[in-house]
Amino acid sequence: MNMSTSFINILLLTTLFIAGCATDQARPDKLSQQDVDKALKETSQSDILKYREAITFLAKGNLDEAEARLIEFSEERPELAGPYANLALIHIKRNKLELAEQMLSKALQRNPEMPQAYNLMGYIEKNRGNIIKAKDMYSKAIELKNNYALAHYNLALLYDIYIQDISKAVMHYQTYLALTKNQDKITAEWVNQLKASLTKS
Repeated sequence: MNMSTSFINILLLTTLFIAGCATDQARPDKLSQQDVDKALKETSQSDILKYREAITFLAKGNLDEAEARLIEFSEERPELAGPYANLALIHIKRNKLELAEQMLSKALQRNPEMPQAYNLMGYIEKNRGNIIKAKDMYSKAIELKNNYALAHYNLALLYDIYIQDISKAVMHYQTYLALTKNQDKITAEWVNQLKASLTKS
């Protein structure tokens, strides 16, 4: 397996609109269904279309256009977490980690239980060389969303490359593969090699 696999490739945020919904009175504990229902009710089809357009530009790599639309959207709907998380992703792609961290802080203020935000925080900490903090961030993302395949993959890479706890790496790789229906054949082959090395040792 080519261990230079880009973390960025597995961090692309899809439409975090619903996942990032919160109200101005969002508490540090878990958002209630009433909170989410209220945010969704207040979201017009026009807003959803605007947000999806911004995400489309982001997915296509048109960062300037995506950023402009997300900034405009965040000004119109400042209570939503999703736009800030995607602005963070744009800053990560530009290697502006401090700006990304600022956007993630805003996202988590609005939705303290957004797993995607913790996943991105893990990426930032990993790039700063703070491996334990990165592990904690990825673990938090999984705690909030146990079937979060990308966070399992990121955590597996940390255990594999940096922490060198191969048994835990295999566990998270296998979870990632199961959640993605074993479509990543390169990772599947790498896991087989890791399992073989465990057996030999």
